[in-house]
Amino acid sequence: MSNKQRENSICNLPSLTSVNVHELLAIRREIAIVWCIEDVQYVRPDLSDVEAWAVLQSVSRNHDANFGVSWDTLEAVAESLFGPQDPSSESTE
Repeated sequence: MSNKQRENSICNLPSLTSVNVHELLAIRREIAIVWCIEDVQYVRPDLSDVEAWAVLQSVSRNHDANFGVSWDTLEAVAESLFGPQDPSSESTE
C-alpha cells in the first residue's frame, strides 16, 4: 500500500454510529474532549491527514493537564513536529 493510499484509508474508516463514546464514558462518570485531524488541519491546512494524526498523538502523549488542549496547543505541536507553516499555504478564511 502506498503512502497516499494509506493516508486516504484513514479518512474512509467505517462510521461507528452504534457506539457513542460520551454515553460509554457517562456510565463510568468520565468525560472526554475529542479533537480530530480536521481540527489540526483547521490551524494547519498544509498538513496531510497522516501528519495531523501525528500531531494529535503527540498532544495526547505530552499535554499538560493543568492547561488542557487548545487551538494554540495544536498549532504549537504542529510547528514543533513539522516546522512553521509555509505562508503561501495559510488559510484565507
